[in-house]
Order: sequence, then structure tokens, then C-alpha cells
Amino acid sequence: ITPRAQRRLIQEVTKDSTTTSKELQASLASVKVSVHDSTIRKRLGKNGLHGRVPRRKPLLSKKNIKARLSFARKHLDDPQDFWENTLWTDETKV
Repeated sequence: ITPRAQRRLIQEVTKDSTTTSKELQASLASVKVSVHDSTIRKRLGKNGLHGRVPRRKPLLSKKNIKARLSFARKHLDDPQDFWENTLWTDETKV
């Protein structure tokens, strides 16, 4: 990949961070540069532009939100009382 093409990649990604490597490959093909999409990802990674997917969080229903809030308020005053009788176990998945 040429330095000019690399600068173009970085410029496009900083303009729109949701651009995929296939889209970048197509934009480089329009200027007569043929590069594999994994090469594009490697070049962007070397320049500190890594593709990350945010962690998925479970959605809470209104019932669960109310139950959590009531539990927290119930044990707000003296949390030590609640945890004294709790048996701790190893919860790793096998």
C-alpha cells in the first residue's frame, strides 16, 4: 500500500468511524489501488485506529428495575447484616 493510499484511508476513517474495510477497499479501487481488506485493517491498526464493537448490555424490564431498586433500598442502611450470612462460592463456568 502506498503512503498516499494509507493517508486516504486514515482520512476516510477519521471522517466516518463506522466505515467498513470493504467500503474502504472499494474507495481505493476507485483510484486504481488494489488492496485486500485485511491489509486495510492491519494498516489502520498500526496507526491506532482499531475496530471495536461495544459490549452488549442486557436490557432491564421495568419490573426488574423496580425489584433492584427496592432491594438496594432495603439493604442500604446496614449492608454488613445482609452479607454476613452469605456463603461465597467460586462461580466460574466449567
